[in-house]
Amino acid sequence: MRYLLRPLVLSRSKPTASTSAEVGIPGFGKIQLGGGVSTETTSQSANSSTRNVGGMAAVRREIAGSDFVVFLDDFHYIPRQLQEDIGKQIKSGSDAGIRFIIASVPHRSDDVVRSNHELRGRTINVDTDYWSISDLVKIGLQGFAALHYEVDAAIINDFARESCTSPQIMQALLLQLCFDLDLRISADSMTKVEIPAGVFTKVLEQTSTRTSYTSLVKQMHAGPRTRGTERKEFQFTDGSTGDAYRACLLALKQDPPTMEFNYAELQSRIGDVCINDRPVGSSITESLKQIASFADQMHPNQRIVEWDPDAASGTFAIIDPYFLFFLRASDQVSILGKVS
Repeated sequence: MRYLLRPLVLSRSKPTASTSAEVGIPGFGKIQLGGGVSTETTSQSANSSTRNVGGMAAVRREIAGSDFVVFLDDFHYIPRQLQEDIGKQIKSGSDAGIRFIIASVPHRSDDVVRSNHELRGRTINVDTDYWSISDLVKIGLQGFAALHYEVDAAIINDFARESCTSPQIMQALLLQLCFDLDLRISADSMTKVEIPAGVFTKVLEQTSTRTSYTSLVKQMHAGPRTRGTERKEFQFTDGSTGDAYRACLLALKQDPPTMEFNYAELQSRIGDVCINDRPVGSSITESLKQIASFADQMHPNQRIVEWDPDAASGTFAIIDPYFLFFLRASDQVSILGKVS
């Protein structure tokens, strides 16, 4: 998550009437940033009352020069055109002494600046990165130590790597490991635990069933319906054949697990999974666009993956670590390769 901090001291601009975004302000409920009028509830007194406010002018009247901060969460969800309008409002409000914090996911952290180029160089970014492998390893080391079990640190490190930056996935993997090894209660004294061959893969597969993306992966693998011309097929290093959609999925699930790819990185990975011929650039970008579209259509209330054609010559981001984990840990892609 990235936050835009610090009052932005910029020149004044007229608020845009088409903007319509509500922001929560402590003590004042919700205020509409656009040029329209919204109804809000104020808690300035014990008895709540209702009143109408409109646009940035109302926000200026209420909090300009005060300690209040306008917090815009999930700025990256706002449509591009509306982001541009809100960027103008931020520019106008900051000139009046209004302080803003804007939160976005890391791969869309520059959306605010892209919405209004005059904000460039006048913002401060505070990054909260993904969980590191070393942090995830601590979950296993401290947890097993509390139970008086000694598990090989290398195995715990491997599980941390497969957790795809998620502490919840790490916890689920270690819980499944305890189930498979019948570690139901803590030991009386420190006890060394041996991990039999095959248990690691078994734990990954079993844990992947807890958050199945089977239908979505099937749709991503099949791609949109074709009319007339059949898609070109390629040979892959796993022994399967398939089109550009399979090439992209195989590339996404390759080592190391990665949450964000620029176009060059994806091209390199696709080259690694292909034998001889590989999909052309236009085919790759169209496949990534469609893959992201399928995720939006099938899970409209979730943010799973995203294709941004404008960032770094094209950036594909996996927002939900459970999706990447399922793609890597389950046998779904392998099964689809055999079917095709």
